Amino acid sequence: MRILVLLTLFLTGAMMSAQFKSVPISTLEGDESEQGILIDVRTEEEYNQGHLCDALNVDFKAEDFEAKIQELDKSTAVYLYCKTGVRSKDAATLLQELGFENIINLEGGYTAYIEESGKPCSGT
Repeated sequence: MRILVLLTLFLTGAMMSAQFKSVPISTLEGDESEQGILIDVRTEEEYNQGHLCDALNVDFKAEDFEAKIQELDKSTAVYLYCKTGVRSKDAATLLQELGFENIINLEGGYTAYIEESGKPCSGT
């Protein structure tokens, strides 16, 4: 019984430490994302209509999303955003399952960023 309790505590702690963080996109500062990788998980069409500067476009709905993400260093901070925060949250969950260590979901997405007077980069 004692082993079962210890195992449960260990697994609970391991799951808690692997959780990703979610922060409002309005709190993102340039120097934070420079310490990691900023990823726009929207479609290429959405990305080309405007995006955050220095963001890589890796379409969460694309068949090769997982393969492209697996090319990244799992110990580097990964900042994820989409249009409103739904796809980026789903992407964060997947990255967590793939073993990424420092995942930050940017809540509110590109829409909230623009509404907060964020300055987009346009084009590719």
